[in-house]
Amino acid sequence: MRYILLALILSILFVYGASGLSITIGETTYKNPEYKKAMMDYFQSKTDKSIKDVNIEVIRAQDVNRISENVTGEVYNQGQIFSCAMVDLDHDNLTIIVDQSKIKNVTPQMYANSLKSAGIERGYVVVSSPLPASGEATLLGIFRSYETLIGAKIPDEVKMASLKEIHLQTRLVNETGESGDSIAQLISEVKNRTEFENINDTHKIKQIVSNTADKLDINLTSTQIEDISQVIANSQKVHGLTTNIKKRLEKETHGPRLEDQLYSWLQSRYDYLISLLST
Repeated sequence: MRYILLALILSILFVYGASGLSITIGETTYKNPEYKKAMMDYFQSKTDKSIKDVNIEVIRAQDVNRISENVTGEVYNQGQIFSCAMVDLDHDNLTIIVDQSKIKNVTPQMYANSLKSAGIERGYVVVSSPLPASGEATLLGIFRSYETLIGAKIPDEVKMASLKEIHLQTRLVNETGESGDSIAQLISEVKNRTEFENINDTHKIKQIVSNTADKLDINLTSTQIEDISQVIANSQKVHGLTTNIKKRLEKETHGPRLEDQLYSWLQSRYDYLISLLST
């Protein structure tokens, strides 16, 4: 009896051993066995957990277009969704690894800025692609992984605000000639200041943007300052919609792990059965 229960415990732990981990693969990559294997091998190299039985979500062109078309104007077809992401909730802080040999336009801090706008400040995120990709649409894949792990939808308004932010950052890199890290730092500092002081007035935000850019020695046009202010103000407006996401993340990362709960429950059943057999 004892060995049967132990075997059952071990089998359940094996199945749920990768709980807290999710992988999203672009549909173009998913349909190509060579590309898919390359991505799975890459993700396995970035974690000490086995990803053999990890849940895989496929992000499709229609999923991306539903958000991106109204933000960036980009419309993707089924043969253009390459980027992939892995998310592990078993991390208290937000750590992002970007395969910058393939993801050319988006830096880890850019992703961090946009994820924080969605209320996400926990997790280990790895981003890659089998072929060179912009990386903007990957943000929606990352969101899908978080939705899977926390068991809740991230509102479209939040996704759009975050995508606008990442799109603005990549655009500013191209327009100003500054590095991605410099632009990400600018956006991060402006966001921290406006959130700390709860400022959502675009006139006040413009002043903060201008002062922060001067401090970082980044030259911005009046149009760029206006655009940054609008995007930051928009992120502030949807801030209230991220409360549920934050609560879910807090519960998932600090609540009892699923395998621990299963083990405790099975152990209690085992002890109960042994007590019956002993009487």
